[in-house]
Amino acid sequence: MATDKKLSDVTRKIDDFNDETKLNLKLHVEHELHEHKKILPHGLSYGSLHEAIEREVDQRMDKFTKNTDLKPKELYAYLELQLAEKPSLSKRQLHYLAYDHLARETSNHFLKKMFKKMRRRMK
Repeated sequence: MATDKKLSDVTRKIDDFNDETKLNLKLHVEHELHEHKKILPHGLSYGSLHEAIEREVDQRMDKFTKNTDLKPKELYAYLELQLAEKPSLSKRQLHYLAYDHLARETSNHFLKKMFKKMRRRMK
């Protein structure tokens, strides 16, 4: 039961991270649009431009967050199996195995690259 609680906490943190990233990106786009209003041609409908940008940001962030499903229960089961096979694994070795597993399992190229980099740092 405690494991399920911990895993649901991890899932919630991932969702919170995705929501925070989406908000930060939108705020950055808002700031950039505001800064560049001065150089955009006059007569351009800023409202429709803003809406088009918002839609594009939403679509890209939705695509990104769909690809960031890290499946914490699957990762936990994998690490539990590794630990059962080799009980002497250190925390560092478990981190390495976790990054390796996540790099193999994700379809998101950005995350795959990040996990591989983190895995190399664990050597």
